Amino acid sequence: MSMVAGTIVMVNDGMPSYLVKYEDAVANFLTVKMHKHANETALGTLLRAMQNDFELDNLRLDELASIKLHDQIGSLYVFEIVEPIEVLANSGYKFVEASNLHALLETVDMSSAPKLL
Repeated sequence: MSMVAGTIVMVNDGMPSYLVKYEDAVANFLTVKMHKHANETALGTLLRAMQNDFELDNLRLDELASIKLHDQIGSLYVFEIVEPIEVLANSGYKFVEASNLHALLETVDMSSAPKLL
């Protein structure tokens, strides 16, 4: 079993905000378990988890990076939105400016994958 994470980035006035999910007052990216023995792919597993809360046709894959998840290295998929979305606050989701997510962003290894152009 491996872990995979995802977020949605939204830029306002040049400042990126990332979609996080709060659990016990701690911000985390959406994280799901991927079962390789079931022939699951990281992206497929993440999209299946996201389809309950987000319109997948409104998302565009922007970046792929590595992230430390529960003492393992996993994939972090970053999506951009095409049209503005409403965040499901009752599900714990919130857009938070990058400047307020130092500890979470330090778990990301941005040098591990090239920026998709």
